[in-house]
Amino acid sequence: MSKKHFTEEQVLALRGNPHVVRVSNLSVSFTEEFKRAAYGELLAGKPIWQIFEERGMDTAALGPVRVMRFKQFVMDCAKRGNGFKNMRHARCEEDEETRRVKNLENEVAYLRQVVEFLKKIQQADSEAKK
Repeated sequence: MSKKHFTEEQVLALRGNPHVVRVSNLSVSFTEEFKRAAYGELLAGKPIWQIFEERGMDTAALGPVRVMRFKQFVMDCAKRGNGFKNMRHARCEEDEETRRVKNLENEVAYLRQVVEFLKKIQQADSEAKK
């Protein structure tokens, strides 16, 4: 993540761009389609700055570090072969799903213990009545 913060005006301008998925004052995420298109144009020899500017993005607002990191990210994604999805968000969703499953497993285990405890109390009560 870049240390360059976006101003409110820059955030609003980026939000209005159809190639931006999400933006905050610290970061910006781009659509898969934009990443694929940028990769194709990079292979064709087009400069990354021109790719951004042709799609209506202010490269001065993004800053040189963010633009060059995006270029490196796109090239790395292509090498990995997993597509151009933002794996950070995919991992977060996966982690949340795993967390929810673990919570449910813990709840089931707890309820089983409660049932066993109630059975023992009932058995002890019936033996005491004899």
